[in-house]
Amino acid sequence: MSGIFFPTHNVQAQDDSGNAAKQQVDQLNNQVKDKQSHVDQLNSLINKYHDTIQQQENQQATLQNDIMLLDNRVSQTELNIERIKTQQDLARLQIQALDQQIDDQTKHIGVQKDYAAELIRQINSADNVPAFEILLTKPSLSSFFDRLEETKNLQGKLGDALDKVKDYKKTLQAEKDQQNQKRQALEQEKKDLNKQQMDLESEKNFKISLAAETHLKQSEYERMLYELQQQQQATTDEISNLEESLKDKLDTADQSLSRGDVLLDWPLKPISDITITAHFHDPNYPFRNRFEHPGTDLRCDVGTPVYAAAGGYVAWTKQGSAYGNYLMIVHPYNLATIYAHLTRFAVKPDTYVERGDLVGYSGGKPGMPGAGLSTGPHLHFEVRQNGIPVNAENFLPSLPGDGDN
Repeated sequence: MSGIFFPTHNVQAQDDSGNAAKQQVDQLNNQVKDKQSHVDQLNSLINKYHDTIQQQENQQATLQNDIMLLDNRVSQTELNIERIKTQQDLARLQIQALDQQIDDQTKHIGVQKDYAAELIRQINSADNVPAFEILLTKPSLSSFFDRLEETKNLQGKLGDALDKVKDYKKTLQAEKDQQNQKRQALEQEKKDLNKQQMDLESEKNFKISLAAETHLKQSEYERMLYELQQQQQATTDEISNLEESLKDKLDTADQSLSRGDVLLDWPLKPISDITITAHFHDPNYPFRNRFEHPGTDLRCDVGTPVYAAAGGYVAWTKQGSAYGNYLMIVHPYNLATIYAHLTRFAVKPDTYVERGDLVGYSGGKPGMPGAGLSTGPHLHFEVRQNGIPVNAENFLPSLPGDGDN
């Protein structure tokens, strides 16, 4: 068709660029497959450790079995960390592949726009020529109608080109949405990695504490387990007796509790810095197969001041193989609080304290005197109602950021 021009400039350069982009995407996709294969292998190993751990949890509570259990939990957590890191690499590769595809699609859109622009120019040029002028310049009517058909074809090609631009835009938007999802998933995996690394440190610290408290002797281990099993009932009886004998004095020890407002204060300050590392009956507690975690663990440095959650009577300060240095305060309203893994006490038994009074200093670093059976530096805070351990968080103000979870 004479007079018709179709954009052909830089076509070879665009083809070469497209081939290079395709090769780069293929290379990235191959790396993605390799990473995914590695993730699958790690998942298989993690599942095997999971099965082994479940079997060990059902075995007799011997020191040797439980140390092996801790070793396997450490190995499983290390594999979890490696898996998350590999998944992060996988997500980054997938994002790179998407970026390359988006760049390629953007170039395609540019080509289609250029093509559409040229067609519009040609159609406008044809429309601006008067019909009588075309008749004068054409040797016959058939030539005139050929030109009309030529213009009609141009309009059809323009519609096709615009449709392709729209389709490319939709594809581009879908790929961008997918890329944003990948980025969000990557951020979540980073958080998961931090959690796994803290869990790993806790597992290792717990083993160090276990070795320090038992001196790797089965007899010491059995004594420690027996102490833990007996502690709850003995404490329950003691709280009941104290509440009866101190009833009149406790009723005036803390006015808010005496009124029935059972809200306690957090034992660490400021609450904006408080981080919970283990919850009540936490499923990730290393010894949950032997005994439930009866309190709430709060991360803090060794030597951090610890304060009374409410006013009350300091029943005792003790040292145990599991809780290390710990003290108990009996409050009105059938409540008692326990503060464990302390480096030292700031109060004496058989004395009264007000809400917010200093009662001790935190510890919990494995191997340190008074640390007991610990997952690392922290305060173990426990609330007992009628002598029974209950979830401390039900009696405490919400922490900043709780509503964001």
